Amino acid sequence: ARISPRSLAPASSLLSHIMTLPLVAALAFALASPPPSRCSTRDALRRTRPASMQFGGLNPFRGKQDGATAFCLTLAFRTADRGPRSLLGQLDSLAADADTSSEDGIAALCADTALLLLRRKQEWLYCCGEAKDHGRDEAALERFDRLAIREAAKFDDRDSSATVDAALAAAGVAAPAGGPPTAAVVCAVGCLAGDREAALGGADFAGSATAMQTALEELAAARAEDALAFELFWVPGDDSEALEMEEVVLDWPQLMPC
Repeated sequence: ARISPRSLAPASSLLSHIMTLPLVAALAFALASPPPSRCSTRDALRRTRPASMQFGGLNPFRGKQDGATAFCLTLAFRTADRGPRSLLGQLDSLAADADTSSEDGIAALCADTALLLLRRKQEWLYCCGEAKDHGRDEAALERFDRLAIREAAKFDDRDSSATVDAALAAAGVAAPAGGPPTAAVVCAVGCLAGDREAALGGADFAGSATAMQTALEELAAARAEDALAFELFWVPGDDSEALEMEEVVLDWPQLMPC
């Protein structure tokens, strides 16, 4: 059977996971059944930029900081434990400590997530990503919305009856303390002001650790005013869950060994 991750948002609101509040960003993060593994932020302030002159659909005067770039970065790991120093434990801490009441808080969550993943580069097994530049902020944010919804659909359809705990309980065996070893998938979806696509040498990549590192460095170095939106997904998000690498390949066919 195919096992897919669970969501941090209630099941009845899978497609309304991004919340927008006036002058603040919202953290969409509510416990569902099963408990969620998702941390979401969205900057409600849309950056106002001067109107640009267009010539045949192109702007010859466009600078590197004009427009914005939508990112979607996915990494697969194998983790042996669920303790506070493990990948899953650190993701839980990032979500719990996230402060999205200010631009600085959003940028900090974006940077902290990117740094966490960069520090675990030696543990990357599979990776893929997208960094698409758009000439208008609104177009980039629309792309961000679509990417976030697409990824939420992968992370929100987990069947709680398919967890390791459920299988062990059915067999009359107690689950291991702290949870069993598992594969893990982390996906960061973000939107940064400016053209970041050129630094990657293309919009899409799969299996390139170099491109993934470059993209994560862009997220880590983004200034507060440049972090327009950010959303983080991961699985498993509960000690009772375990994910096999075969299931990862089914749900994320774009992932390639890196």
